Amino acid sequence: MGSLKETPKQSDDYDAKLRMWAANPRVYPLPKIKNMPRIESRKFNSYQEFQEWKERLLEEIVAAGGLEWTT
Repeated sequence: MGSLKETPKQSDDYDAKLRMWAANPRVYPLPKIKNMPRIESRKFNSYQEFQEWKERLLEEIVAAGGLEWTT
């Protein structure tokens, strides 16, 4: 039988994970949206106005068949 105080697996040791990630850094490309409607910069006078604008934007995205993602 093993002892009750065994060394933790590397995947269970938080510091070991950080050392492993720091030693082997990987940068993964983020997916991008192909058909995102153009969103102009604007200010809203109220939260209600913002919600109405957001609803119209979502309806426009749904009418276009949703968003397409690239990798």
